[in-house]
Amino acid sequence: MLRRQRPRKPVESWKGPKPKLPMQITYLCRVHYLDLQAYLAKVYRMEDYDILRATGVVSGVHPEFLVTGRLPPAGNINQQVDNIRRGRKTRSLDLILNVLCADGFIPKGKYVINTMQLPDPVYVYTQLLNKHQDPDHGDCVAFRNGQEDPDFQRRAKVLDKLTREHKQEQDNERT
Repeated sequence: MLRRQRPRKPVESWKGPKPKLPMQITYLCRVHYLDLQAYLAKVYRMEDYDILRATGVVSGVHPEFLVTGRLPPAGNINQQVDNIRRGRKTRSLDLILNVLCADGFIPKGKYVINTMQLPDPVYVYTQLLNKHQDPDHGDCVAFRNGQEDPDFQRRAKVLDKLTREHKQEQDNERT
C-alpha cells in the first residue's frame, strides 16, 4: 500500500508577546585548584590544604559547586564553620566555598574547579624563547614578570643569557 505524502502546513511563528521563562541568572566562576588552595591559605590560614584529596577527585576532573552563601542552621554545622574560619581543614569544599561567600570573600555563583596540572613554567618560557628567539620580546618579558618563583627567575636568567649568546653567534656567522 502506497501512502502519499501530503504537504504539511508550515509551522506558524508565535503570535503576540512571547512568554518569559522564569529563571535565575548566575555567575559561572572557573578557578584553578592551586589558586584556590593558595587563597584558602591566605584567607583562612589553611596551609597545605589539598583540594584533590578533599574532593576525592583525580587531576582532570572538574568538580562543580553551587555557592549561595547560605549556611545550614544545624548546630554541628556552626562548629564546622567556626573551625573553617580558624583554619582547620575539612573535606567539605562545598561548605568552605559557602563560608567564603557568606564572609564576603567570593560572589555567589556556580564554581567549576579546574584540576588540570599546570605546565612547568620553565618549559613554557623555553617554548616562548624558541618561538621568538629574543628574551626581550614582549611575550617573553610579560611571562617572566608574571612568575614569582625565585627558582624560575634564576633559571630564566640562564636561559636568557644562552639565547642571547646563541643569537650573537648566529649574527657573527652571517657576517
